[in-house]
Amino acid sequence: MADIEVAVDGRDERGPTKKRRRIVISCTECHRRKQKCDRELPCGNCRSRNKETSCFYEAGAPTAREHEAHAGLYSSEQNDDDETKQKSEPLSSVASSWGYAQSGGSSTLCFLQKIERASTADGEDALSNASAPGQASHQDTFAVREKYKGLIRLLPARMYIDQLTEIFFADLNWQYFLVEPQNFNELLEQWSNIPFRLLSSRGPEALAPDLKVFPALLFQIIATALLVLPKSLHESFESLKYAANMTFEDLAIDYSESSMSILSLLGTKSLSTTSIQTGFLRSSFLKYTANVTESWHQVGKTIRDAQELGMHRDSLDPKPKSNDVESVLLNQWQIEKRRHLYMMLGSWDIHMCLILGRPGSMNYRHGFPTLPIDARFTLASDRSKTPVIPREEGVDPPTSLTRNILLYKTMLPLRDVLDLEPEGPCPRDWSKVLKIQQSIMDIHDATPAAFRIENPDRQWDHLPELHWLHQARCLSEQMFHFTLVALHRPYIFHREESRLEVIKGSLGMLEMQKRMFEGLPPKSWKNWQLFYGSFDAVTLIASIYILFPYENAEFREIAVQHCHWTVERFATMKDMNPLAKSALGVLRAVVARLVKAVGNCAPSSSVSPPVDLLRHNSNTTTPTSTSKTFGSTPTSSVGMASIEGSFKGHSESVSSGAAIPSTAEDSTASIPTMMPSGWDVSQDANGFTSMAPYFPMADLIYKDLTVDQIDNAPPQTDSDSLLLGDSFMWQFEGGFGEDTVWQLLNQHQPSGNESG
Repeated sequence: MADIEVAVDGRDERGPTKKRRRIVISCTECHRRKQKCDRELPCGNCRSRNKETSCFYEAGAPTAREHEAHAGLYSSEQNDDDETKQKSEPLSSVASSWGYAQSGGSSTLCFLQKIERASTADGEDALSNASAPGQASHQDTFAVREKYKGLIRLLPARMYIDQLTEIFFADLNWQYFLVEPQNFNELLEQWSNIPFRLLSSRGPEALAPDLKVFPALLFQIIATALLVLPKSLHESFESLKYAANMTFEDLAIDYSESSMSILSLLGTKSLSTTSIQTGFLRSSFLKYTANVTESWHQVGKTIRDAQELGMHRDSLDPKPKSNDVESVLLNQWQIEKRRHLYMMLGSWDIHMCLILGRPGSMNYRHGFPTLPIDARFTLASDRSKTPVIPREEGVDPPTSLTRNILLYKTMLPLRDVLDLEPEGPCPRDWSKVLKIQQSIMDIHDATPAAFRIENPDRQWDHLPELHWLHQARCLSEQMFHFTLVALHRPYIFHREESRLEVIKGSLGMLEMQKRMFEGLPPKSWKNWQLFYGSFDAVTLIASIYILFPYENAEFREIAVQHCHWTVERFATMKDMNPLAKSALGVLRAVVARLVKAVGNCAPSSSVSPPVDLLRHNSNTTTPTSTSKTFGSTPTSSVGMASIEGSFKGHSESVSSGAAIPSTAEDSTASIPTMMPSGWDVSQDANGFTSMAPYFPMADLIYKDLTVDQIDNAPPQTDSDSLLLGDSFMWQFEGGFGEDTVWQLLNQHQPSGNESG
């Protein structure tokens, strides 16, 4: 008894035994639900339950990640049993890094997550097995945090950010409306209020998904704004430069690369809507800086990221965080934002396919999400209290979203144009082409009044926030003409009506480019839209008239005029637009050959065009009004009358062995006899059936299309100054093949004005 009393007395002297407290390493939601937590922020369980905002870790007790980082990074020695304490990574996280989709209810990753949750439902012992997915070591966590801090240090001061973002929203954002000003300002305020201690101790893991990626979006916005920085502000921003002879474009490229470094650092597991906005802005930035190939690749990658987030399916739309009205309304606006972004990605994808002759990243046969609602909304509205109400046409002013929906609908027929490509220049069923053309005309007839070229609704033109309406009208009309050109371009070497449609469509594009260029300040000359429409249109017009100089005489004069004006525009903006500079020599050589083929009928640049191109387009007959057929191919009666007139007017110029075909059935077989004397055409008996598809801009970018210029060659486009004996001294060079138009034009041996 004495011994027992002594023992008791000794225990009392030592005091009560302290209860050991297990370190809580899971988030509060997983700890409460007794689920395994992957310890991300937000974790996988909270993301799957749409509880991202409820996912946080206890501040009182250190998490296992902080404890391990401190022990692994700041101590030179580790205990022998450290490796035994490190548990294996959850199989669902490993599967995610292997590429399995994180969205959708029937994916392999979803089943693995359900199995793991079921296996740990009875207790919390398995919580200690969780580790941060995608992190191979503690050093990686520290490296990510320090790298992230190093990148965000490159952001300029808030004073410069405010000025550059104002330029971006005023001059650039209206084109695609990728960034909503209200949402951006909210994120900017949240970012500005983040304490440095949080970034220094926990890094990006402590931030919400959108806020984590926000610096990348901010870098892209200020980089794009620097490209159009007015000269009056150059002196104010000189302090941002950190190297001698550095230009603002160099600084913009640096900022844009920093943006992509942040996205690469965070990886695909940190994807959010802000990530898609950033990737999209990066594509636009690459186009502005003449990196079209890189822009095409970036669009494809951004589409994949959007599909990873489930933007391609209505069934994968996010759910409200709660059942209260504010959460439901905010969630609905978030859905509209996702659908708008994916719609614009689809527009860019199909457009670049038809320009560059490259495959797209979207398979439209798998379906497409619902288009966003053209909603009535003002910047002063509170989205948590504002429902998504459709805008009333003619009553509510148009928005950038109104223009984007019109742009997408205008390009819808291009999907069917892509489906016709495998059939080549001679489709089996020509009625498919006519059906697509009719759908293009129907969509154009349904253009909202505010965006029409003819008799537009101008009641909102005076509003400062709608200063872009004039440009939007020109761009919308230009896109309509482009769809017609893209539809008929594969058939210009085989069908007269297709050549007529391409000429009229190209002239319509050039007219819209001319109108838009006249109203733009020099800082906007970098816009790639001023390049692609003009370059493709001029090369197509010139090639058609050079190869078929006796057709479409009623459009020759205005065609040569617009070609000359386009060369002048490119020469004016070549120092600001790298694409225009690279294409100027090609355009001069093409226009010189056109002038030699049909005669120089262009006045000075101060003379306005005498022909109303839109009136020509309004008189274009639909596929149902025909006078002659090529098999099942109808031909415009107006076009055929003018073509026949041009044949009669130039019959004396045709050699005695050249027979003008009286019917369209004979036109393909008689193409070589219609060509001027002096041509060396190495084609088969059927004319141009073996000619490669014609994508002028793709040849310029991918085939390095240039002009072999002799030293001290004159810059004029006058064909006589470009002749060396009986051939042109400017020859096309590049990686194009022998079956291309460029090789055919190199063989052209002019022998005087063929048009007479």
